[in-house]
Order: sequence, then C-alpha cells, then structure tokens
Amino acid sequence: MKNSLVIAVFMVALLIASACSSGGEGKGGEKDVIAGASEKSTPVPEPKQVEPDGGIGDGVDAGDLSFRIFEVRSKDRIYSMAKPGAGPVSRGNISSEYVALDYLVKNISGSPLTTGAEATLLDDRGSRHELDTSIKPPSGGTDGMGLGTGQTRASTMFFRVPNGTVPETLVIKTSKSRVRIDLLARDMEKVPPEDYLRVYHLYLNEQAYEEAYEMFDQTSVQGITLGEWLSFWEALWGKRYVSLDSLRPLSESTYQTVILVTRTIYDRDGDIAADPEIQPSVTQELVRDDGEWKLVMSEDLASDIIAVIGPDETPVPEPPAPESTQPPTTIPETTLPETTTPGAESTTSAASDYACTDFETQEEAQLYLAPGDPYGLDQDDNGLACENLP
Repeated sequence: MKNSLVIAVFMVALLIASACSSGGEGKGGEKDVIAGASEKSTPVPEPKQVEPDGGIGDGVDAGDLSFRIFEVRSKDRIYSMAKPGAGPVSRGNISSEYVALDYLVKNISGSPLTTGAEATLLDDRGSRHELDTSIKPPSGGTDGMGLGTGQTRASTMFFRVPNGTVPETLVIKTSKSRVRIDLLARDMEKVPPEDYLRVYHLYLNEQAYEEAYEMFDQTSVQGITLGEWLSFWEALWGKRYVSLDSLRPLSESTYQTVILVTRTIYDRDGDIAADPEIQPSVTQELVRDDGEWKLVMSEDLASDIIAVIGPDETPVPEPPAPESTQPPTTIPETTLPETTTPGAESTTSAASDYACTDFETQEEAQLYLAPGDPYGLDQDDNGLACENLP
C-alpha cells in the first residue's frame, strides 16, 4: 500500500512536469510566429522629404555666407565680362540653353574671405546640372569671389541645360553647411533696395540690357524707349565695364528711398575711362511697387542717352491745304498716263527702323512706341502699338 502511494505521487509529479514543459514550448512557439509575422508586415518607411531652406528673394545662410537668389532666367545665349579689362565672353548653341541664376552673397563670417561654395541645379524631372565653369561671371562667382567683412556682392550662376528644362531646386554646399533653395517659390518683400542696384549693375556687365531696362519704373523713363536704351548700351558692349564701388542711403521710407551710388567706369583696357558716357556717381531714387523696388530714371541718365543716340527726330506734320472756294469746273478732266522713274524710292512709308514684323507680341512692340510714333507702330493713333500682334 505504501509503495502504491509513492508510485502514484511520482506519476502525478511527472504529469505536472510534462504539462509545464508543454505550455512553455507553446508560448515560445507562439512568440516566434508573431515576431515573424510582424517582420513581414512592417512597411518600408518612405524617404524623408527634405524641406527647402528658402525660395527666391529669401536670405539663406550657408556657413559663413548668406545667399539670396534674385532672379531665374532662361537664355539661349549668355554674355559676361568678368572684370575690368577682361574681354567679353559669350556661350550658347541651338542644342541647349542656359539657366542663369542671379544672386547676392554676403560675408557673415566676421572677417574677409574668398568664397568656396559648390552649386548644383535640380530640375523638375530630378536631373542634376553642374555649373558651367567655362564662362566666368562678374565678381568671381561662388568659388573665388573676394568679400570684405559684411560685404555683399551680386553675381550669376550659369547652368547649361537641355532645351525646355524647368529649374526647380538649387543646392548650395559650403565647408560648413548644405542648403536647398526652392526656385518655384518667390517672395521679394524682404529684398532691400540696395540689392536691386547691385543686380542692375551686374546686368550691365552681362549684356542683360533688356532686364536692366525692366527694373525701371516705366512711368519714369523720360520717354526713353527700350529700342533707344538698347541702342545706347549695345554700342558700349565690350568697351565699358561698370564697377559698383559703394551704396550710401540718403533717405529711406516705406515706399521710397534715395541712395548715393559711387561707381567706376573702365575702358576696354581696364583703365578708368577718361570721358565715360554715364556719370560715375549718381543719386538714385527707387520706389516700391507691388512689393518690389523699381528704379526711377533720372533726367541726367536720359540726357546722357540722348547725347549719344541723338534726339528723337519726330517728323512735323504738314499743315492741311486750304479748301478751294471756287465753283466746280465743267471742263472734262484729262487723264494723263502715269510715268514711272526707274529706281525711284517711295517716300510715303514711315521710318523703317522698326516694324510690327520685328516683334513677336504686342507687349514687346509697345516698349518701342516713342512719342510722335516715328516708327509707324501706332497706325490708328490710339496709343497702342501693333494691335494685330498677340
């Protein structure tokens, strides 16, 4: 009886031990299955979207430098004079175009430095484009521009791209930072008037004369048309380099500012021009229009242009012939045969400097409409040029 009791207790102990062991294996197996299922169902995280550090018009700090993109231009051909005495350089062909990024860079390091940044352009398809280093922009560019303490200078980044490229993002890398600038976002509210003057003088050294003209308040151009403006400056290309030396504000308000502009005009040899066509130092007024600053063309600048290209010779209309008061004659009219002189030129057409066929849009033709309409662009005298154009 005693032995039977011992055996019974022993059997119960084995059953309990077996049950505990089986339960532990079940839990362990279940844990492994859940872990495996979890690994298979965990989604792969998407690449993190990199937010831009700013857009056009914003000041973006990149290490010791602060960059501000001013304008994005697509050009079939680009021009540049890197410095006084440097010959004019041009690039362009029919198989590609250039994206020109006009920018300002400020030295915020606290001591003089020379820039050493890298720039890459990304388009809307994700393609990368590197700077075209075969053409050197004015002032030295992102790599090699000398900047004094706190100094700001304007220059341009040139990217050669396939035709039709849409620039989307600019990536700037310095030894201390890497920033992204959204080229599809634009806010010029915080751009100071001094930066407009820096870019204006940059354009004069890149043959971007039309862009420079568009920076003026068009109600202040003193009757100087775009055609006259281009005639004046294109004759000086390669012969003059305009160096902006200093800008000193004389008066400032919300909608108007006056700045003393000091500059040096150099000839093609890099010497100071003895008799420059424009004044080296001027007082420049700017007015604020729809959140952006516009230059006001002074009478002195208009006079300088007229002195070179000549005054607008508008033909004086002849007075109408007096009406005849004699009674009508009853003598039959004799018709004589017309005689044509070989080689005779017609004198009934208007001045042939420009015609509506020279322009692609009515807006472009309107810029050439001068007082008196010497080119015959406003045929119905309603103040609109070439109304048949789109």
